[in-house]
Amino acid sequence: MGVEYSFEKAALNAQKTMALLMDRKIKQVPQNFTIWFEYLSDTNPQIKEAVNRLLAEKGKFNDEVAKEIYNEFFSSEKETKQIRETNRLVQQSMETLLREIRASSTGLSNYEETLEDFAGKADGASVLDLQEMVRGVIAETRQMSEQSHSLNENLQKASEEIEILKRKLEVVENENLTDPLTGIANRKKFDVVLDELSARCKSTGEKMCLVLSDIDFFKKFNDEHGHLFGDQVLKLVAKTLHTGVDEKGIAARYGGEEFGIILPETNLQMAARLADTLRQSVSAKKLVKRNTGTNVGKITMSFGVAQYDPTENIETFVSRADRALYKAKEAGRNQVKIDVPVMAEAV
Repeated sequence: MGVEYSFEKAALNAQKTMALLMDRKIKQVPQNFTIWFEYLSDTNPQIKEAVNRLLAEKGKFNDEVAKEIYNEFFSSEKETKQIRETNRLVQQSMETLLREIRASSTGLSNYEETLEDFAGKADGASVLDLQEMVRGVIAETRQMSEQSHSLNENLQKASEEIEILKRKLEVVENENLTDPLTGIANRKKFDVVLDELSARCKSTGEKMCLVLSDIDFFKKFNDEHGHLFGDQVLKLVAKTLHTGVDEKGIAARYGGEEFGIILPETNLQMAARLADTLRQSVSAKKLVKRNTGTNVGKITMSFGVAQYDPTENIETFVSRADRALYKAKEAGRNQVKIDVPVMAEAV
């Protein structure tokens, strides 16, 4: 009964999705169908939130919005297929290699028996028998030499194949953890690194800070100068933040026009200073429209900074940085605010 109901519900949702695509004149392609099917199903509130946010920012559902949503929520399907196929090829190479090694092991065992047999029978054997035995040993030795040569070649070939497949996996992983528009780390990479570093901080006691930042009045860039210009702004900001963070830290596109920066081995004061340096670097950039040469002002950003407390969970840590960011916006934007722990305030 429950299965029948879920099938009926899915079929009804598919009909609603097609009707929505036609009503809003959205391209009826698999990518768009997948997004809106999930949107209408109410099973993934994050997709609904992301679609609503991007629609509010960009005014309508277009190819750009579709690509951003699909890359964020559904690209893992493509990644899974690529990894599965690469793993299959790795296993295939390993199976071939194991067959060669097993065949060689059998050959080595036979060769060892031949030599032992020769050693046992050589003593007291006639000249004719000895010649026959020597011919047998020579034949076995040549065969082993050929097998060894073949094995070495196959080992080399398999090694090269596995190295190629390893590089392919690295490319897939890199694509999966990189924001396609800006080229810096994406939200998934951000979450992975934050989890890893928080665990390290709990075991070692080292400091870690999180900076959340937001481009001030970003919607205005899109509305007045178009989404392509808005994309250029995002790329410029991403590059500035990425360049301004040393190799220990990581700058990531957190979502939309918001960026996150994870700073290991960094206390609150150091992180606040870095955030202000980044704020100044961004605002120093001149924005010029390439097609007209028109100066369209400068970019400003608001920053919120929090230091990790090993007793808290990741969600609390992120929400504290977000709270500091909200304070920066509330205070007039283009500034840095820090979240001071309650105990520190009391002291």
